[in-house]
Amino acid sequence: MTAVTHIQRRHRMGLVSLSLLAAALTLLMTFCFTPPQQARAAEAVPTCNPSATNGCVNGILQDASKKPIAGVEITLSGAESATTTTDANGNWAFSVGKDGKYTVSMDESVAEQNGLKAATATVEVEKNSFDAARQVVRFDKPAPTSGTSGATGASGNGGAASGSTGTTTTDGGGAGANIGARFWQQLYSGVIFGLMLGLMSVGMNLVYGTTGLSSFSHGEQVTLGGLMAFVGTQILHWPLVPAAIFAVVIGGLTGWIQNEIVWAPLRRKHVGTMQQMIVTIGLSMALQYLFQFFFGGDIKGIVKSVPDSFRLGPITTDMPTLTSASIAIVTIVGVSLFLYRTRLGRATRAVSDNAALAAASGINVEQVVRIVWIISCAMAALSGVLLGVYLNGISWNTGATLLLLMFAAVTLGGLGTANGALVGALIIGIVADMSSLVIPNDMRYASALAILIIVLLIRPQGIFGKQQRVG
Repeated sequence: MTAVTHIQRRHRMGLVSLSLLAAALTLLMTFCFTPPQQARAAEAVPTCNPSATNGCVNGILQDASKKPIAGVEITLSGAESATTTTDANGNWAFSVGKDGKYTVSMDESVAEQNGLKAATATVEVEKNSFDAARQVVRFDKPAPTSGTSGATGASGNGGAASGSTGTTTTDGGGAGANIGARFWQQLYSGVIFGLMLGLMSVGMNLVYGTTGLSSFSHGEQVTLGGLMAFVGTQILHWPLVPAAIFAVVIGGLTGWIQNEIVWAPLRRKHVGTMQQMIVTIGLSMALQYLFQFFFGGDIKGIVKSVPDSFRLGPITTDMPTLTSASIAIVTIVGVSLFLYRTRLGRATRAVSDNAALAAASGINVEQVVRIVWIISCAMAALSGVLLGVYLNGISWNTGATLLLLMFAAVTLGGLGTANGALVGALIIGIVADMSSLVIPNDMRYASALAILIIVLLIRPQGIFGKQQRVG
């Protein structure tokens, strides 16, 4: 009876296994032969976030004195058609599912009454780059002489890209003639992005130099800074400068809390840097999902107004971009002066060179590491604010998307060298943006990482790193 029962049981298990296999095959066939998702039709939305299936045409309707105009009907026509009405803050947005030229228009009498330059604007959306397609329309700018009427387009990509600013595509097939202008524009954008990346990377390199820890949660400190600035400007209704200071203070405070609660106890227990690095990975994942839970998955704009753009020779820029770059430069120079001209900075460099020898010389290593964590996280928060202003928004995973570029900048410049991180970040930023002249925009980060591999094959310690004998 026992043998019979055993055989029956095996038959039942075989039937169950076959049933599960059949169910799995059915699901697989359903998934594989489901028709592809069709492109979304144009629709009016409260806020628009570009993705792989939709682009955005949006703007803020303001009068000549920069005050929002509410209740105005905005019409989209061209490849697709839709109609919307500006909200209390003058915001309007369309989500489009087809590439091509779009015309955005409103009642001409509204434009005349509010001193606007035009009542119609034309923009062009490229379907092959929907995830980076956000056309911002301005009605308070004069019409370009090359043909499009009253529109200025600014490309962003959800808080994860270099945020270069450009003009809308015009008729005439002059792509070859504009290659020089594109070259200088991309070079400028690469330098700006490199400065912001350098501000993040310098702090990460300071932590590595003093503790030997490669922190995978450093990107979340960048995101935290941008989100705290959003809280200050859009929820607490503060001006941008107090909101930025608030974000930097919160960033520095989280650095102090992390060190006191997590890293200092792990160091006292002589936990290895590899185990600590695994802790940073878990912390990074936890913070990402906390950000998404509390702030949602959409892009959070730190400032709502669209800045006026102007030209500096062949380059188109705006004042917030120049201000952000200037703040980044001043901050990096200040950190360099701190490291080389102050007693605490020299102690930090001593700990970075040899922590045991520094402790034997009377330096309080734990105090130095604590201050480095505070400075590093405060700099990351500041970079998050500047990046949010530059890209016109911040999202829950902005820092995570930039983390590999930070590691690339730190490794390229030389592990443990603050100035090396800045140089590496500038190289990564410039190569990433300039490569989009010859390769698809979505592959520009791959070119920067390829440069990293080539340099490390030639000089493994990085540009400013010191050769060390291992073993």
